Amino acid sequence: MEQMLTESQTLPLYTLYILVFSLTCAQVLVLYFLSASHTAPQGLGLFTVYFMASLTGWILFALQQGQAAGALGVDPATVVALLNAYLLFLACGQRAGIQRGRAVVGVLCLAAAFSAFYLSAQRMFTVQLVGCALLWAAAGVISAQRGWRQANVGDGLIAGAGLGLAAGLAWLALKGGQPGRDQQLALALYACAHALVAVGFLGSALLEYQQQLSQLATRDSLTRLFNRRGLEEALHLTLAAAARHNTRTSAVLVDIDQFSRINDSFGAETGDAVLQQVAGLLQDQCRGSDVAARIGGEQFLLVLPNADGEAARIVAERLRRAVSDSVFRAERQPVAVSVSAGVATLEGTTTVDELALAGARALQVARREGHNRVAVVDQQTHLFRTGAAPEGV
Repeated sequence: MEQMLTESQTLPLYTLYILVFSLTCAQVLVLYFLSASHTAPQGLGLFTVYFMASLTGWILFALQQGQAAGALGVDPATVVALLNAYLLFLACGQRAGIQRGRAVVGVLCLAAAFSAFYLSAQRMFTVQLVGCALLWAAAGVISAQRGWRQANVGDGLIAGAGLGLAAGLAWLALKGGQPGRDQQLALALYACAHALVAVGFLGSALLEYQQQLSQLATRDSLTRLFNRRGLEEALHLTLAAAARHNTRTSAVLVDIDQFSRINDSFGAETGDAVLQQVAGLLQDQCRGSDVAARIGGEQFLLVLPNADGEAARIVAERLRRAVSDSVFRAERQPVAVSVSAGVATLEGTTTVDELALAGARALQVARREGHNRVAVVDQQTHLFRTGAAPEGV
C-alpha cells in the first residue's frame, strides 16, 4: 500500500519535470536562433545562462527524485534554486540596464548556498525559501519597472512570475515549511514561475521586434529621422487641424551642397557621417511641435505647424549658419559642408507633397544664386531671396 501511494505521488512530479524540461528545451532553442539575429534582445546572454542553468537543475532534481541527499549531505535543490534565482536577478537587471547591487547580492547568494554544508535540512530549507523569495521579488520589481517604461506586456509577465513566486515562498517560510512535506509544493511554484518567465521573455522579445519593424517602416535607418511615410503619419492630425482652422503651415526643404563631391572625395562613410551630423543640427533647431524627416539622399524636410514664413526663414537661417560653423572631418582633415534651403508657407488644406513641392521651388532659386543660401516662397508663389552666402563661400 505504501509503495502504491509513493508511486502515485511521484508520477505527477515526474510529469511536471517532463513538462518543464520540454518547455526549457524549446526556450533554449528559440534563444539560440535569437542570438544569431542582427539585433539580439537586450539581456539575451544572461537569460540564456538562466534557462540553461534551470534546465540542468530540473534534470538534477528528476534524477535525484526519491533518493536521499548526496554523499556530502547537501540537498542540491537548495543550491540550484538559489543560483538560478540570482541568475534571473542578473538577467532582469541587464535587460533593464540596471547594474547596481549585483556584487553585493552575489556575495549574499553564495553565502546562502554554502551554508547548506553547515545548516540542518530544516534551516536550510528556510534559507532557500527566504533567499529565493527576495531574489525573485527583486527580479519582479525590476521587470515591472521596465515593463511600465517600455509598455511591454512580456516584462509584466516576468514581473508577475517573480512577485507571485516570492509571495508563495514567503508564505511557506512564515508557516514553517518542512523540507519533505513542502518541497514538492515549492517545486510546483518554481515550475509555474519558470514557465511564466519563459513565456514572458519570448513575448517581450517579440514585442520589441514588432516595434523595431514599425520603426524601420517609418524611420530613416541612418539618421533616425522620419522617412516620408513616417512624416505623413506624424503630420496626419496636424495637417487635419490646419485645414479645419485654416492656419498656416511652413516647411523648410534642406539640401546639402555638393554632397556627391563629398562622397567622391572622402568616401561613403564620411558622407554618412555628414548626413548624421546635419540631421542632428536640424533636430536642434526644431520646436517641440516641428517634425523633421529625411526625404531623399541628401535632402531633409522640416515642417513647422502654425508658423508663418518669417518664422520658418529664421529657423532655416539658423540651420544654415550652424552647418557652416560646424566642424566636419574626414581622417582628421576638415571637410567644408554647407546647405541651401527653400522655405514655403501654405495656408489651410495642404499635404506633405504640396509642402515639399513648394519648398523645392524655393530651393531652385537658392541653387541658381549659388550655395549656402536660403530662399522663400509665399502662398502666391512670389519668390524672394534671403540669407546670402558669406564672403569667400
